[in-house]
Amino acid sequence: MRFLSTLSQHRVTLALSFYIGVILNSGSLVRNGLAGGWLPAISALLSAIALFAFCYLLIRFFSVFGQHGYKVLSSFTLLASAAASFYMTFFNVVIGYGVIVSTLTLDTDLTNEALGHKFFLWFALMGLAPCIWLWLLKLTHTSYSKPRAGVSVFVKGLLPIIGTLLVLNISIKTIVKLTEDQARKNNQYTASIGGVIAHSYLPTNWIASLAIYAHQLSTEDASAKQLFEPSKNFTYQSTPAIDDLFVVFVIGETTRWDHMGLFGYERNTTPLLAQEPNLIALRGTSCDTATKLSLRCMFVRENGTEDNAQRTLKERNVFAVMRKLGFTSELFGMQSEAWFYSSLDANSYEIREIIASEYASSKRPIDDMLLVDQMERSIKKYPQGKHLIVLHTKGSHHLYSQRYTREFARFTPECMDIDDTCTRQQLINSFDNSVLYVDHMLKNVFDKLRDKNALVFYVPDHGESIDENNHFHATPKEMAPPEQFRVPFIIWASDKFIAQPQHQLFFANLKKHEENDFNPHHEQIFDSLLGCMGYSSPDGGINAQNNWCDDNPKSMAFDNHAPRLMQR
Repeated sequence: MRFLSTLSQHRVTLALSFYIGVILNSGSLVRNGLAGGWLPAISALLSAIALFAFCYLLIRFFSVFGQHGYKVLSSFTLLASAAASFYMTFFNVVIGYGVIVSTLTLDTDLTNEALGHKFFLWFALMGLAPCIWLWLLKLTHTSYSKPRAGVSVFVKGLLPIIGTLLVLNISIKTIVKLTEDQARKNNQYTASIGGVIAHSYLPTNWIASLAIYAHQLSTEDASAKQLFEPSKNFTYQSTPAIDDLFVVFVIGETTRWDHMGLFGYERNTTPLLAQEPNLIALRGTSCDTATKLSLRCMFVRENGTEDNAQRTLKERNVFAVMRKLGFTSELFGMQSEAWFYSSLDANSYEIREIIASEYASSKRPIDDMLLVDQMERSIKKYPQGKHLIVLHTKGSHHLYSQRYTREFARFTPECMDIDDTCTRQQLINSFDNSVLYVDHMLKNVFDKLRDKNALVFYVPDHGESIDENNHFHATPKEMAPPEQFRVPFIIWASDKFIAQPQHQLFFANLKKHEENDFNPHHEQIFDSLLGCMGYSSPDGGINAQNNWCDDNPKSMAFDNHAPRLMQR
């Protein structure tokens, strides 16, 4: 009976840590551990140890708020974890940002379809029951902070914390080492292992997603005060009105137009794209040479960023404007540029680690084809109305040979490891194979949209220089070589989209620009994306000279910041 009425706070902490970290995660741990082979089993076991250690540190931290604060914070962690564990256990749901947003905004679909009697039974047994037990307990503990306790007692109190930190660190590092060694052996890409674990299990998954949500809210508040809002200062209208349109923007990574067969490259690296009748391909120029910098300047109006080294933003991007125009939107990224993702004002977004955690129990490679799956789900989630999907790919980022599966290793020999001494030809072979995979991925994107009213844009963020045992980008734009600015601009539309008279005119203009070797620029995307959908702005919100679907757009002036494109 003493166990039911009085118990030391340290023992309660141990019990809650095991319950939340191991018991509530047991379904996911078993599922991932049985994925096949020795590595998933060992990773699941070490993950269980790491989760127990993390929960111990978290709940131990709650004690600094006194016994009442300890019970309140522990109860919240327990209840939130119990609710999440129901969907993780029975539906294999990854608790990511989208789930948190839907929950906190009281999404009606979630309320009506997800909270059935089975959930409430689980929540009562796995959440409320242990929570009631916690509040009925009288906790006893030894104070390690009072002077009378003595130095030896204080140090003794620190020993469990230090030991737990070591266990957590060793467990995570061991998983990372084993996984990275296995990935290198199989020449496969792997997302941040710590991030995958954090998004795969309780309570780190909902804590991390809650942090992302809080970050987005704070970013939105800052943006509203600091950044120019085109949607508030200009009028945007469409004729006829847009009420049923899928727009997919695929952000490429490092892929260069001068390594694509579409543009006359000697190797046929784009055999599938070459067969698409509704496709326009333009040789373009990036606004900068690094991902973070290009993401700032490529989606805002011309001069929407400061012309400084950090490309300081001055305006909201085109995706945020589309949200104000009534589009729903979702973003899925094989990278983790959360600062950019939050700037879209999207209904939801998923970073690389969240997506990778969804496939933790499968043997599928972590590559850009997973984004096609996410896109398909998004289409089913928003089957009607104006919907935007942004896919941020890994593209042709080094290590190139990790960007494609073995059946796309057409050009050999390849550069297979970051520690290998690779010739220029080996690097180019691997790079070209990655372009083949981009071709494959885009074709699959189109296939999911052929029966819909759809428009797809594909534009990489920058190019990359390739030389003997070297690959590099991010050279300061004032001195960067031309290849670091060489990015393809590809526009594809479905038959339903082109069937509309206005859109026929748009595509005729695009085709004319393609035939005249028109060179678009990143800073024209804002005007062209809106313009090609059919939007206009009578008071200057769209610059017609930057709209590729207009009859007479301008080529951006080239200077030392954006070297004139030169065919090798």
